[in-house]
Amino acid sequence: MAYHFHEPLGVVGQIMPWNSPILMAVWKLAPALAAGNAVVLKPAEQTPVSILHLIELVGDLLPAGVLDIVNGFGVEAGKPLASSSRIRKTAFTGETTTGRLILQYASRNLIATTLELGGKSPNPFFADVMAEDDAFQDKAPEGVTMFALDQGEVCTCPSRALIQASVYDEFLELGAIRTTAVRQGTRWTPTR
Repeated sequence: MAYHFHEPLGVVGQIMPWNSPILMAVWKLAPALAAGNAVVLKPAEQTPVSILHLIELVGDLLPAGVLDIVNGFGVEAGKPLASSSRIRKTAFTGETTTGRLILQYASRNLIATTLELGGKSPNPFFADVMAEDDAFQDKAPEGVTMFALDQGEVCTCPSRALIQASVYDEFLELGAIRTTAVRQGTRWTPTR
């Protein structure tokens, strides 16, 4: 099997969201670095310590200057990053209003831009979900219930259910039962 690797872009600017900061950073850093790019990463102003801790753990694995962290608010750090002529590509994950601004800033230099904006993830449920009283039927309503666990603060939040009409009432009833079983509070207790 032959692999084709694209020529590195140069310096990639990545602007992270506040939710799941380490996960999002790893998802975005790994491919950019593997392709031979340097990265300037701007963590969300609400969660910079997460990223700084991550870099503290893995920073010595990278050559100097391959990964730089820029902290600050959007206007003072994100805007200059997205509009810099030294940046060859900008990646942003976050809400739509800021995404529009990032695209506007990047367009000044015709920078390639990737936007992953907040969404309303639909979950389709077809009649086969209700075909048998089995583990699959027991697990499927959990998909409807997941909206209650992250309050829509994750772009993959299943905030919409598309349910086939022939099983709509029966499936929705199972979803309602599962949702009422959700309890607020901490899921785990620290051992310290």
